[in-house]
Amino acid sequence: MSRAEMRRLQREQKKSETVTYNLTKAQLDAMVNKKFRDELSRVKKEATEDAVRTAMTLMLTLPLEVLIDHYWQKSYADRIPKFTAYVIDYYKKWESGELDMDKLQADLWERGRVKIVEE
Repeated sequence: MSRAEMRRLQREQKKSETVTYNLTKAQLDAMVNKKFRDELSRVKKEATEDAVRTAMTLMLTLPLEVLIDHYWQKSYADRIPKFTAYVIDYYKKWESGELDMDKLQADLWERGRVKIVEE
């Protein structure tokens, strides 16, 4: 094998190892935008799931702590399971559409004197 043939063989091996793609700017932009949209969608989904978990945890734990500390100091062991069961039951009713958010907010204002205002 001559020197020229060896060089040609090395060049061909090197070419077969590296793949070259020719893309237009529009194709490249479309690929980048798709990747960006996919990543953005994934991050939004994770943030939403985290926010829902935090909201559910606070929805159950904050009222429980207040009831234990200020209202059920002696009888909380008997009352907590019933209370949490009712809260979860009402949440399921809200999810299925049996409870109306506007009605719940009106009850919160009438009974608790707390108004939720969106800015």
